[in-house]
Amino acid sequence: MPFVRFIMSIITTLAIGILIVFTCWILAAGCSRAHILVTNQSGMSVSNLVVSGLGKMKRSDTLAPLSEWHATSPYHRGYLIQFSFEAAGQHYSTNSDACLGHSGFCAVWFTIGTNMVIASGAKY
Repeated sequence: MPFVRFIMSIITTLAIGILIVFTCWILAAGCSRAHILVTNQSGMSVSNLVVSGLGKMKRSDTLAPLSEWHATSPYHRGYLIQFSFEAAGQHYSTNSDACLGHSGFCAVWFTIGTNMVIASGAKY
């Protein structure tokens, strides 16, 4: 009888463990994530690159000319995504209304063009 009780306790422990893992996985899959891509198409390096307004602020020290920076961050419904950087002694910033009222997957991209024109877009 103790052997059967021992086997049943092992099976019960494994079943509870599997249930906890799948519950956490399902809850994590429902979290909203913003995939951020910044492309520097200008001819100069940019510094103090910051993407904020998300669940957490993302930073990059410098972004060389003709390069890209990728980040993933949780975001919350109802927030604007703000983007700022410095180049040639000037400070530039913009907002993107991407991801407002959406949940799940969101891709946001910022392109720094010549004359420091910032283009943004989103894909849900």
